[in-house]
Amino acid sequence: MSQVKSISRGAEAVALREAEAEGAFDAVFLNEKGRVVETTARNVFLVSGGSLQTPPTYEGALPGITRSAVLEIATGAKIRAREMFVSLDRLRGADEVFVSGSGVGVLGIASVDGRRMEAPGRVTRTIQDGYAALLEAESKW
Repeated sequence: MSQVKSISRGAEAVALREAEAEGAFDAVFLNEKGRVVETTARNVFLVSGGSLQTPPTYEGALPGITRSAVLEIATGAKIRAREMFVSLDRLRGADEVFVSGSGVGVLGIASVDGRRMEAPGRVTRTIQDGYAALLEAESKW
């Protein structure tokens, strides 16, 4: 179901219910190659060694508006941002993980598969601050 924005959210609803039953906030979707592409309704980002990484749209990530804003904010903040393949191991080993979407904005994730991490971390806070500034600037009449 990656890269599909549809009013039929059956697969996402089932995955989210299963994740919540396990005590998780959300579920991660993988593509046919077993690579991370997104969560049930959000784009996923990870920080490793100060570099921001996110799955590319050609792997199945939905090209969301908030995702694009995050990449622009990172560039403006001089944070190296790369679209690259993301394995579950890379996601689990990240220094920081956050998700983005119009409903949550930029939300730091405190653990992945039980591995705890700082949330929000330094890079995530920088992106959150930039996103808040962007929303403030765009909401002025």
